[in-house]
Amino acid sequence: MTAPDDTGRLWKVSGRAGPLGLGIDVQFPYHPGLLAEILKAEIADPLTLLLQKVLHITEFVGDSLLDPGGSAKAGDQISVRRLRQRLATAKAPRKPLPLRVSGVFCTGVLLSYGWWERTGPGANPVGRNDIQRWTYAGFEEWAPSWDFTSEVESGDESFFLGQLGHGDEANSMLVVVVGRRAREIRRGLVPSMQHRKVAAVSVEVTGLLCHRSHLRKRNPALAPIADRWPYDFNYCLLLDSDHHRITEVNEVPDFYSAYLWKCLWATDGVADGTLPRLDDCYLIWEHTDLTKPDAIRYNLDSLQHKEQFLRKEYGALELLQKSSPLIPETPSLSAGSFQRLFGAIGRT
Repeated sequence: MTAPDDTGRLWKVSGRAGPLGLGIDVQFPYHPGLLAEILKAEIADPLTLLLQKVLHITEFVGDSLLDPGGSAKAGDQISVRRLRQRLATAKAPRKPLPLRVSGVFCTGVLLSYGWWERTGPGANPVGRNDIQRWTYAGFEEWAPSWDFTSEVESGDESFFLGQLGHGDEANSMLVVVVGRRAREIRRGLVPSMQHRKVAAVSVEVTGLLCHRSHLRKRNPALAPIADRWPYDFNYCLLLDSDHHRITEVNEVPDFYSAYLWKCLWATDGVADGTLPRLDDCYLIWEHTDLTKPDAIRYNLDSLQHKEQFLRKEYGALELLQKSSPLIPETPSLSAGSFQRLFGAIGRT
């Protein structure tokens, strides 16, 4: 299947200088402190970050997805829980596999996987005081997500990112919607979620299960990046044709837990024109159920009280970015500017 013409911008990789002659400098697989490195990295295209970070599932060994022993077949319906289990021991299919996958869809995408998937000790926390160090360490440890494509800037409508999972945001796999499908699905799904005052809903995703090797063939410009993915980041669900869709299911999930977070810059005593540093920021967060409006309201109120406490202790704070549109305030930086800004600073 040929990708639509208007997806070229989505897959394009910057040609600026870097380890591979590209504007990318992120190391994988995940290790303690990677969040800081992501924030420092020069990411030219937000999708590049996600395609490197969130194409999850273990090395493809064992049975084929297409074998007759009860595994998925092309066009079958399968739960995301079952699919993740199958992918943990399956060989990669020879080509993208059409599937209908049921689960809970959230418009955020994981920035990291949780402490339970690590093999080494944590890195030194970031910050100048104990509150900063704890809020950073806790944020990094427990698999936060970021929704930066449901509210697009002008000209950024050519892709829409989300994740399909069960139970918690850490139990998810990346969903990439491109071209006309991105515009159409966003316009239908996001207002529906806003009307229900939730950020995660039960759905069935009809699309292609894509392995890294499939993405290389779809666009050679992605090959240098795909070659650097570790073997535990192999798959995504790709929606790029007219018959691909995300269909809401009339079923309320038991729960889908995730972070609400803010990145706040402490600006007291900062000279005009000074750029923020990670050491000058507070990452405050609350864990909530994104499928229940009352749970969301409860945790938004808790988040507001945390911010008020910090303002009393440390003075003026500026909101640089936030986890999702569930948080009503307007951040001072766009998603792209936020990434570029942290690419220029970080810890020195």
